[in-house]
Amino acid sequence: MKIASSDLINLPVYTESGQNLGRIDSFEVDIDAHAITLYHIKTGLIKGLWHEQLTIHPSQVVSVNSEKMVVEDSTVKEPQPGLATSPAIK
Repeated sequence: MKIASSDLINLPVYTESGQNLGRIDSFEVDIDAHAITLYHIKTGLIKGLWHEQLTIHPSQVVSVNSEKMVVEDSTVKEPQPGLATSPAIK
């Protein structure tokens, strides 16, 4: 299946358990390998995060179609008290 870059931008992103993470804001392409290396996700309201940007590695992607991207549940981890968290997930 082929999907255009214009169809990827603003595509909703969900975890396998159905948590809405936000929408694809942009992505990076390795021009030598002709492959996407990172997806940048602009979040909505996620527990502990407000309009942040997540980075999703292609290995974390379960599926992509014209309606949504689904990523592994372990992509977003619950923050632990006393530890700083980073919205960038690689």
